[in-house]
Amino acid sequence: MKFSIQSKILILSLSSTLIGTLTIGILSMMFISKITQRASTEHIKTLAKEETSKFNKIFEDHEKYTHTLAAEVYLMIQKDPTFFANKQSLEKNTEAIKTYITSSAHALSDAKSVYVRFSPEIAGPNAGAFYVKEDFQDSSFTQTDPTNITRFSPNDVEHVGWYYMPIQVGKPTWLLPYLNKNINSYIISYVEPMFLKQKEIGVVGVDIDFETITKHIAKIRLLQTGYAYLEDNEGYIAYHPTLTNGLSFKVSDDLIKISEPLSNGMSFVCIVPYSEINAQRNMLLLQCVIFILVLLALTTTLSIIFSKSITRPLKELTEEAKKMITGNMNAEFNIQQNDEIGDLAKSFSAAKFHINQYMKQMQGLAFRDSLTGVRNKMAYDSYLNELEEKIQNNEISSYGIIVLDTNNLKEINDTYGHENGNEYLINSCKLICQIFVHSPIFRIGGDEFIVILTGNDLKNHRELLNSFQKGIRSTRNAAFPWKQISIAYGIATTDHAKGTTIAETFNKADNNMYKNKRAMKNAELERQKATEAPQAETKTEIIQDKKIF
Repeated sequence: MKFSIQSKILILSLSSTLIGTLTIGILSMMFISKITQRASTEHIKTLAKEETSKFNKIFEDHEKYTHTLAAEVYLMIQKDPTFFANKQSLEKNTEAIKTYITSSAHALSDAKSVYVRFSPEIAGPNAGAFYVKEDFQDSSFTQTDPTNITRFSPNDVEHVGWYYMPIQVGKPTWLLPYLNKNINSYIISYVEPMFLKQKEIGVVGVDIDFETITKHIAKIRLLQTGYAYLEDNEGYIAYHPTLTNGLSFKVSDDLIKISEPLSNGMSFVCIVPYSEINAQRNMLLLQCVIFILVLLALTTTLSIIFSKSITRPLKELTEEAKKMITGNMNAEFNIQQNDEIGDLAKSFSAAKFHINQYMKQMQGLAFRDSLTGVRNKMAYDSYLNELEEKIQNNEISSYGIIVLDTNNLKEINDTYGHENGNEYLINSCKLICQIFVHSPIFRIGGDEFIVILTGNDLKNHRELLNSFQKGIRSTRNAAFPWKQISIAYGIATTDHAKGTTIAETFNKADNNMYKNKRAMKNAELERQKATEAPQAETKTEIIQDKKIF
């Protein structure tokens, strides 16, 4: 069969256009599918972490208040040797405790009750202070008669579990949700037992109204039909919008379950249908398919109508399309013709523009560190290539590199958990970003960050580093170890960028960082040695002066 030139051109045009467009379309759809599904899942995880942080903040506030109240009671006992000696002394000190509670408990917005109860063996069955919040619209607490502890069995959780369970455990304890029949409320309790010379003297506790927590969880909506619920420390339902408490909830294959641990031993759980997580992906894929079909229809129509006059332009278009097939998005469609061939070239340009936009969006996700929000190792490698190119083109003649490495991350992870370790990294990164506002910052490893200095930041790097050290010192007395930032750093600068390699500059900064890290460790050891001796002497004096009552 003999083919005309027109037929050959038409076959070539349609084949090249079809192959190129479909290849790019399939690759784009695969990439979009993977990235959007991951992004949707990460979005749900971020929401779960945010809600978990809110609840943990509530629990931490109540824990801090309980510890403070217990410390106040211990201080009263230490100051008054006759605290438990007689009824008058006990009543006087109890009144002081009540005064402290009424002046401080109003800060506990979610608390149902606050109490200090003494052992019935040394102070009687009703000794202590008990305050209950009747109306959550009002922050004040009402004094209530303490429960007679001796009236109930130690196994009666609903009446006296809040007293006996922490005493048995021997340390501050979160009690799982239960019905407290003394105040007829469903609550969770945080209780700290008090001991004097290894003998129980009572408990200090705060009750949180569980209903305020469940109301908040019931309002949470994830995508269209997703929801949240609570599990206890054994995986059973503590609260669910539709299921009964105490059941074990097995997630079906069409649902995704994201669980975040809470500081009181429970878990915050999110349930979302996979179909809703994939909805954004499906929409983008549909748009991509429609775009490809429209593009194919357009190119086919133009090729059929004008095949006689497109031999040369068609070859150019084919070559540029092949570049796009191989992933080279620098393809140029600069055919300046005021006819259908020119329109076809514009269509290819539009396709390249939209695909470039999609690829830039996906590259932004790929270059971002998911934990800290700064640029990651992949972005760092790309930036170094750009920096080298600017150096060779004489656009940059001087620059600096700061290598930063957080200290104590492993100890925080091992001692307080990876959740607090992540918060430590986030806090460290925030400080770095606050100081080096005008410089690119990268997280290139688990605990390692890089700052590239140019322009004014390079010129003022000494002042910036002084501010950075002040920022670190300002966190030294923070309440928690993961808020006490400690970062070793090393800097290297060059005024003649072409006279040395980027790798050499990095190695100098890295070596300086390790020197700084060793110096910081030695300084910390010296501080510990300087403080251990006075503390040991003070502790000995307290033990010698302490009397037994």
